[in-house]
Amino acid sequence: MKIIAIDGSPHSEQGNTALLLEQFIAGALEAGAFVERVSAGTLHAETCCGKMVCWYRTPGVCIHRDDVTGLVDRMALADVWVLSTPVHLGGMTQQMVRVMERTVRLLSPCFEIHDSRTRHVASRHTVEKAVVLISTCGYYEEIAFDPLVSQVKDLSRSHHRRFAGALLRPHGLALRFMQANGLDVRGVLDAARQAGSELVKNGTMNERTLQSVGQPLVSQEEFVWMMNSAFERRMGCQADRTPGCSQEVM
Repeated sequence: MKIIAIDGSPHSEQGNTALLLEQFIAGALEAGAFVERVSAGTLHAETCCGKMVCWYRTPGVCIHRDDVTGLVDRMALADVWVLSTPVHLGGMTQQMVRVMERTVRLLSPCFEIHDSRTRHVASRHTVEKAVVLISTCGYYEEIAFDPLVSQVKDLSRSHHRRFAGALLRPHGLALRFMQANGLDVRGVLDAARQAGSELVKNGTMNERTLQSVGQPLVSQEEFVWMMNSAFERRMGCQADRTPGCSQEVM
């Protein structure tokens, strides 16, 4: 199995999402997969011009010659795309969007009907291939991922790829913080590693494994107190100037 894992975090390996991605990759490697990891933020990536030259004048060939050009060539042949992106506000990061918009050249302008919906015709290389989502967010609740999951599911459908599932870590903004302050996050990281192994061995990920990735680590009230206290210390908070700040940090 050939996997391309794209890290869309602006923090790359220093981000909270990277903790899950690293474990997922480790599990996939142990199960025998070939994995290429790419940091989207380090790429020279031109923005898609939207003129669809890659459809009408030079089918399948992008007008840009940059780091993303070769990456998309390799993505076309990969069995699995692992899209790793934090949720800052709604959907995927700008770094990930810039890469994924450039994959439009893998599709044809021609339409077909599939499951009562129209979609673009794709290359024969897309048969039996998949997409996995890995994400963290600062919000406590998993519902914060809904826009991103919908976005990636639709992208998977557009590329004729199976959406194989998502590793979602709510209150993930605190993952490294919790780890550094002695809270036990091993169950989350072990589950991410297990998910990578399961995908390679079985082609799917167990729902219980995915639920373990998103398991609550603290209560909602504890999370709010912990994060607000950390923010106040970092900002030198002034209650009369910063919304949500108190004058006293516990």
